[in-house]
Amino acid sequence: MVDMTPERRRGGVPPVGRQEARDRLWLAVASGVVALVLLAYLGHRGYVELGASGAHRAGTLVVQQAEAVAVGYRSLDDGYGGGSVQEVRYRLPGGGERTSVLRDRAAYLTVEEGQTVRVGTWRGHLVTVEDQYVRDPWPPGVMLVSTLLPPAFVLMVVQLYGVWRLRRERSFGGGSGRAYAVAAAVLAFVTGFVATGVGGVGWLLPAAILAASALVPLAWFAVREIGGRRAAARG
Repeated sequence: MVDMTPERRRGGVPPVGRQEARDRLWLAVASGVVALVLLAYLGHRGYVELGASGAHRAGTLVVQQAEAVAVGYRSLDDGYGGGSVQEVRYRLPGGGERTSVLRDRAAYLTVEEGQTVRVGTWRGHLVTVEDQYVRDPWPPGVMLVSTLLPPAFVLMVVQLYGVWRLRRERSFGGGSGRAYAVAAAVLAFVTGFVATGVGGVGWLLPAAILAASALVPLAWFAVREIGGRRAAARG
């Protein structure tokens, strides 16, 4: 006979299991929101950088004359070796202003205030100055923020799976998922740090790094979960 007590009727999960399911669901929602916000930001950045580099290679940039209205240099102390940055602000014919930011001293532009230069833009984004590519698609700040995406995604997936197991089988021995999220964060930080230090890194390599940083811990979790369930089935 099926147990139809109130504890069992409500979703088939006992009270303790229901509380755990609620906790896991809230954690999944929180981590999912973080992942979506980061993905929206990084997705937009990726779209801009891929579009700009593609237009540059195809020769379809909008080329126009612009006046250099300010040329400045500042120290760069962000934990990635220091150094300095060249910032040049340009006034376009339509009155708008754009700024080039170059961190590599060897790539600094030879330009003075008041000088007229030829710039190439893509959908309003500054791409080239005198045919020199001036975009920095993956600055250290963006790379640092992006390392939060893999652990947030991993934590969301593990918690949603835990809720599904609790509702289906009334038990889930997969832990909180913290170890897998930490593994994803470490992978993303270490590989991202290395990628940022390599000159000329575009957008696709860091994007692949973020994907691998999430998939490797999830594969580890899946292997352990399958192994645990097989061991439990054998008794």
